[in-house]
Amino acid sequence: IQVMACFGQNEVNSKQIEKHFNAKERKELAKIVAYVDSLVLSKTESKEINKSYHQYLDMLYENATNGDNGDLEWAFDQKMKYEFLFRIDTVVFNKIWFKLTTSSIIKTKDTTLYNPENFISIDLNYKGEFARLVHDLGKNNRYYRSFYDAIEISGALPPSIVGGFLYNHKDFDFDNIDNRLWAAVFLLTLEESVEKKVERYLNE
Repeated sequence: IQVMACFGQNEVNSKQIEKHFNAKERKELAKIVAYVDSLVLSKTESKEINKSYHQYLDMLYENATNGDNGDLEWAFDQKMKYEFLFRIDTVVFNKIWFKLTTSSIIKTKDTTLYNPENFISIDLNYKGEFARLVHDLGKNNRYYRSFYDAIEISGALPPSIVGGFLYNHKDFDFDNIDNRLWAAVFLLTLEESVEKKVERYLNE
């Protein structure tokens, strides 16, 4: 998919973001937001970014409540997502996520993998600068405060945040760059099901 920025690169700025990411790193954040903007806009009817994010999150919520029987995939295509994420600056990536490439055992309903090599997954880096940004946003926002508390306890992006954000996203204005950056990172952190990961792994 072509990445189309919906704002100038210098606009991924706020007082909070500038505390945690320098100018060079904020350009990488702009790429992340622009990438997710393009994906969200391509899957929704609205061309207004705030409405588009709300529509997309509504679809994810409906998909989750319908037991993944909706028309929308739960997570972005894994291969495409990883190709993008692993091209961004490594320092910025590590400030947001951590990458796992090994696991002792992976089980699905009909498959068991022992010590699979290069079985990749990502999650939020609970000690990273992005998590600290969420902490600071939580000083004046109850949602971010609860998000940070849950991230700190779980050491990752826990199901409670996924459900909570999808349920309460209408309280967020995605024209606000702090909220949009959160939504972009949130959506990129969502992973395909283990079943799909294993199927893809075995077919590669």
